[in-house]
Amino acid sequence: MPFRLMLRRTRRYNVLSKNYFVTRIRLLDNNVIECTLSVESTGQECLEAVAQRLELRETHYFGLWFQGKAQPQSQRWVELEKPLKKQLDKFGNEPLLFFGVMFYVPNVSRLEQEVTR
Repeated sequence: MPFRLMLRRTRRYNVLSKNYFVTRIRLLDNNVIECTLSVESTGQECLEAVAQRLELRETHYFGLWFQGKAQPQSQRWVELEKPLKKQLDKFGNEPLLFFGVMFYVPNVSRLEQEVTR
């Protein structure tokens, strides 16, 4: 006699330790990826994790930003050298980051990777 398991589908991972948290990152094509990071992880570590998933080597043109608490439409760039969790707790509405282009390159031929273009 077959049986069926009823499992709830949620958008959160069950992170048992308080030393880790899950953040979602919306990419340029509107796809969303999730990253599990430690509480001490910096913005640079998160950016490198996203770049690794996208197979992107030229990360210095890109950054992460989030919507601020103060004003509904305000945007803040993640400070890459500071802990990400502290920035999101202090200034962000939710643990949702956006992957964005920080620096515009007028001459596209200077970019090495096709993915970066």
